[in-house]
Amino acid sequence: MAELQEQSAKIDEQINRRLELEPAPFLSPDLQRKISGALMDSLQSVKPMPWAGVLAAQFAAVFVVFAAALIAIMGITGFRTLNSLQAIGIVTILAVGVSLLSLVLAWQIRPGSHQKISAQLSWACFGLGFLTGAALLFPWRGAEAFVSLGWPCFLMGSAIAIPGALLFWLLTRRGVPLSAGTFGGTLGAIAGLLGLTVLQFRCVHQDAAHLLVWHGGVLFLSIAIGVLAAIAIERVVHYR
Repeated sequence: MAELQEQSAKIDEQINRRLELEPAPFLSPDLQRKISGALMDSLQSVKPMPWAGVLAAQFAAVFVVFAAALIAIMGITGFRTLNSLQAIGIVTILAVGVSLLSLVLAWQIRPGSHQKISAQLSWACFGLGFLTGAALLFPWRGAEAFVSLGWPCFLMGSAIAIPGALLFWLLTRRGVPLSAGTFGGTLGAIAGLLGLTVLQFRCVHQDAAHLLVWHGGVLFLSIAIGVLAAIAIERVVHYR
């Protein structure tokens, strides 16, 4: 450690000596004016981003509108089969998830925001909350035709998550996320939640095992793909 510090001190001393021996190049006043003019012409006004709470409210509002439109198209056959406790419980879980992920997404794109909870913890909290709610609120039935009944739900939820991710990427493209993986995972989480929400209203197979595997699988797959895709895109852009 001491040797590294000594080498660093010698390098600093050499740099300082070189700067003293070689003065900075002289720029003529005319050249300075040209450089200054070019820089001033390239400056553009930037619209300041709203604070995180406003962004989160906007994301949540867009989510609700988009989800409501899809639910209106696909129907609420599954939701009609729920009893009062199940309906209140699942709607509460989904509402908390929308609020939490919208806020975390707003923190991600607004540098300097005070993040009271990490993005990874928010994904885990909502995922665990949904799994726990599904396991406690809904009955456990037999596994007859488990795959054949569940696979279509998984595909439909994933298909909904794709345009959902694109929609929220368009909403957040002005932001400056500090971590590509975290940003991609949060986009995937809120997009997966969109697919999950539509499924909860449409699907008539409201039993715990089906919800845990096929509906919950949409959420977890969307998060994983979001993380991997964002990291891959960042590396491609970096090495181009």
